Amino acid sequence: MRFFRRPLLVVFISLIVLIRIWYWLEGEGTHESVFQEGQPVECVGRIEEIQVRASGSSIILSGIKPDSVNAGDKQENQTFLIYNSAEQDLFQFFRPGNKLKVKGTGYSFEAAGNPGEFDELSYYGSRGIDGKIFADSADVLDGRYDYVKYALFMLRQKAVEKLFAVMEEADAGILSAMILGDKTNLPEEEKELYQRTGIGHMLVISGLHVTLLAAGLFFFLRSYIMPMRQAVVVTVLFLFMYGQFTGFEVATARAVLMMCCVLFARYTGRCYDALSALSFGGIITLVSEPVQLFQCGFLLSYTSVFGIVLFAPVMDRMKLKSTWGKSLFSSASVCVVTLPVMLWFYYEICPYSVIANMIVLPFLSLLVGVGTAGCLVSFFWPAGGEFVLATAHYILAFYKLVCRLVSGLPASTIVTGRPPVWCIVLYYTILAAAVVLYLRWEKRRWLYTGAVLLFVCLLFRQESLFLYTQLDVGQGDCACIFYKDKTFLIDGGSSSEKEIGKYTIRNFLKFYGRTDIDGVFVTHSDADHTNGIAEIVENKGNWGISVGSVIFPDIQKRDEKYVSLMQTFGAYGVIVRTMKRGDQLRLGELSISCLHPRPEYEWESENDYSLTLAVEFRDMRILCTGDLEESGERDLTDVCGPYDMLKVGHHGSKTSTSPEFLHKARPVNAVVSAGRKNRYGHPAAVTLEKLGQQGVRVWHTMEQGAIFLEWKNGGKQIYSFREGGI
Repeated sequence: MRFFRRPLLVVFISLIVLIRIWYWLEGEGTHESVFQEGQPVECVGRIEEIQVRASGSSIILSGIKPDSVNAGDKQENQTFLIYNSAEQDLFQFFRPGNKLKVKGTGYSFEAAGNPGEFDELSYYGSRGIDGKIFADSADVLDGRYDYVKYALFMLRQKAVEKLFAVMEEADAGILSAMILGDKTNLPEEEKELYQRTGIGHMLVISGLHVTLLAAGLFFFLRSYIMPMRQAVVVTVLFLFMYGQFTGFEVATARAVLMMCCVLFARYTGRCYDALSALSFGGIITLVSEPVQLFQCGFLLSYTSVFGIVLFAPVMDRMKLKSTWGKSLFSSASVCVVTLPVMLWFYYEICPYSVIANMIVLPFLSLLVGVGTAGCLVSFFWPAGGEFVLATAHYILAFYKLVCRLVSGLPASTIVTGRPPVWCIVLYYTILAAAVVLYLRWEKRRWLYTGAVLLFVCLLFRQESLFLYTQLDVGQGDCACIFYKDKTFLIDGGSSSEKEIGKYTIRNFLKFYGRTDIDGVFVTHSDADHTNGIAEIVENKGNWGISVGSVIFPDIQKRDEKYVSLMQTFGAYGVIVRTMKRGDQLRLGELSISCLHPRPEYEWESENDYSLTLAVEFRDMRILCTGDLEESGERDLTDVCGPYDMLKVGHHGSKTSTSPEFLHKARPVNAVVSAGRKNRYGHPAAVTLEKLGQQGVRVWHTMEQGAIFLEWKNGGKQIYSFREGGI
């Protein structure tokens, strides 16, 4: 294939390289927020989009120049996401295109604080949204509105209502996502099930959806209504209306633009070239929003189509005749090309995804057709719509059955972690070389050799000799220790972040390719130290992360929460152990020693029986104190500094970290784990002052994200997730 004899492809690749270099020189590919945290804001703009969710409606306001406290001179034509913070629904009667004056509180988008975590700042930056406002009031300054956008918005809302009126809730939520682009009611359980088995693309409006609808409309118009050229024009108009109707996600935009190229080729009598059409769509997307290059949706959408184009000549040379064989090869080609993207963003693969896709894909055209027809019929004849959509129910039930069967197979999920960049570069180099060599000499050994090399290079994972990470869990505590293939946690919970186990701890572990936690040290029973661990234990079957044992402080006087936690973990088959002063866990060069409490220690506050641990690897020393306060610190007798890192007790409360304790510990660095704008005022100014007087360098998870202390290149290195460096 003569790839580079296509000008659009050359421009597309050049644009990708330029964007990559630009953001490499400038830093992260994100938009900076225009607000300080909790800043009063007054701004004027026009409604670009209205979003309706179960939790309440929101709007996207564009063309804004904010007039706010300490805002300074900001560029015009900014876009903000506006949430309703008032008791009544402020946006109930607004329409797209209305000019509003909004008063409220502005916030920055949150950058990810840990490896594997959702990056709100990057995601909204890729959509061109600069900040978020929680509105207290919103007034219409200009009632003019966009009639087309409003009509499509109301039609979409009505269609969602009709689906939920005639279908089961779960089925309606899935079908709303598949044909209407509305993911607000997508059941979380079904979403994760589809993603685990590699058919998550079914839940978004992809090229196949758009092709089915556009091809069906064009064929009908061309055959029964109008001449070919008029049919092309009408179908193109329909495509853009449908794109607007469904929200014009990246995959939809790519499919619409490529289908327009197909129709334009038909209109002009020229040949259609899929690679040029793909490049055209990519150029349009990246010129409008360059940061899309770093988003999962863009990369998956474009690499999947590129996989089909890349392997099409290989399939032709193989002369596959059976439909089954062609389907298997096409599905495999998409999986092979998108695999690095999947591992980069999701850190795991389902080895049976090719088979799962082969089983479910033949029914997709029927599902989309029946779903669309049933939705339309339900507008005029609800009983008839329910009858038509019954077929969709059975197809979705079949999909769920396939997902459950695949999930139940041995090794249905392989967690690899995020591959190094050099592995991905090597992977695509080998892939391209294997295809070129096969097309040149038509020897299948090149494909087989390439497949083996691809498998080896992508599953390569460099094991950490020693890595201590204080995760950013908001107002809570969680530390993770990697020693060779062993994994330990010290606490794991938060009072400010929802489902911290699911969205932070689980993703962090999978980012590094870890699924087995050898031990969890629970310093004490407070929920902000334990609720994430409880999530992981309770969801072992769904998440695939196992906990070998949980270690509690060995105390004679036990509070109710302590006892309840021990019983909960025991009920899930987790080994429950205790640890007291003088006990030590030793593995090779790693030792974890308990310095507190004594079993007979008489505590008054639960914080003061916090399990206090000294972690040592070679000449690296870390002191972890849980929520230990000054009365507990006075009971410590085995603290003998210096320590490379001190995990500051009780999130930096003024009741912890006494001068006497600091004098004994003599930490070089200290890390404070606390949430932004927390209601307790952590860390206290007096605590920071005490640390400063001792010359301790203080790290803050709330500002710098996760803090790492690693043995690397023969020495100790400390750095933060958001700032990098040493």
